[in-house]
Amino acid sequence: MSRFRGPVRSTGKGFRIAVDDDEAALIRRLAGELRSLLTDDVDDDRALMARLFPTAYPDDEELEAEYQRLMREELVASKLAALDVVEQALSPGAEPLDEVGLVAFMQSINSVRLILGTMLEVSDDPTGDEVRAGLEQSPEYALYGYLSWLLEHCVRAVS
Repeated sequence: MSRFRGPVRSTGKGFRIAVDDDEAALIRRLAGELRSLLTDDVDDDRALMARLFPTAYPDDEELEAEYQRLMREELVASKLAALDVVEQALSPGAEPLDEVGLVAFMQSINSVRLILGTMLEVSDDPTGDEVRAGLEQSPEYALYGYLSWLLEHCVRAVS
């Protein structure tokens, strides 16, 4: 019997993301959708992205507005650069990622997870009801679980 090998493998040269072609295509598609959300200025998308850009000054609207004015562009640029790493890591014949690259990959996967969690209304409260009735049977929740699993293997590999 062969031993299970996770999807994130440490090599002598770095970390390799070892997913099949369908999984790679799915992750690239999700990364592309996230890129669109980050670059399109659509008010309807702001609620979806709330977890990506948490409020820095919840008790001071003026300070929060100034923070967003100063930092938002930089935060978006950082997320877009991390999405480039996802594309690179999942390309055929990709070079292994260094630790910085793996962290960028993890940030992108987590960003997609956070948006899915927002859509699914998954709670951050570990004592609350994690999943609305029947939601655990949805394809979106399965995708949320898959991304959580992939993220867990990234964390294990880098630890």
